[in-house]
Amino acid sequence: MNTARRYSAPPGDKELPLVVHVVELRQRLLIIMGIVAAITVVVIPFSDILLRVIWSGLIPPNVDMVFYGPWEIVKVRITLSLICASSVGIPLLIYEMTAFMNPGLYPSERRFLLIVIPFSLTLFVAGALLGYFVLLPLLLKLLIFHSSDVAVAQLSVGKTFSMVTTMLAGLGIIFQFPLLVVLAVKMEMVKYETLREKRWCVYAALLAFAVFVSPDPTMISQLVVAIVLVVLFEVSLLIARFL
Repeated sequence: MNTARRYSAPPGDKELPLVVHVVELRQRLLIIMGIVAAITVVVIPFSDILLRVIWSGLIPPNVDMVFYGPWEIVKVRITLSLICASSVGIPLLIYEMTAFMNPGLYPSERRFLLIVIPFSLTLFVAGALLGYFVLLPLLLKLLIFHSSDVAVAQLSVGKTFSMVTTMLAGLGIIFQFPLLVVLAVKMEMVKYETLREKRWCVYAALLAFAVFVSPDPTMISQLVVAIVLVVLFEVSLLIARFL
């Protein structure tokens, strides 16, 4: 009797030809690309209104927004439309990829994804909201205030939009920190007790990281980012303790 056994497949998993999986993946990606393209086309005519809404929450009313090339404002409007479409496309991509992998996943792996993916998206949105409503208005007002004695404030639409999107995306990524800590603890890459006992070393590392990623001569944004990271670290320790 042959005692060699194949690996145990997840319940309901069926072995299909590779071409079937490729065709399915292609169809799912085409659906996502079609939806993103359609949303982008719909949003472009209203992108100027969206830009005004964005600037109203960030830029002081006495500051003019200007563009220095015929394509600058066009690129900003297209980019903003793509970002709006991506806010639907990225969750849809995650859903389609999860549905694609679902037959080959064990129940424990499915539960893990159902916890991690919403948690990650929530953290990203929380970081972007903090940046838009707290950090960016404070930073822009301080920078414009300190330069008002030597120059008239006229902000480039393209460069300002690039800075805004970069900082919001960066804060969204930074807010993934608790998830990384929890995963590291659960995968036994680092011990919970070690992080708890060495927390002051972690605080110093987080402060250095905040100074590196936040270009602000007033040091206010670095301080805000460092405080947020410390709070996120403590939250991640709390989560790792009870999981």
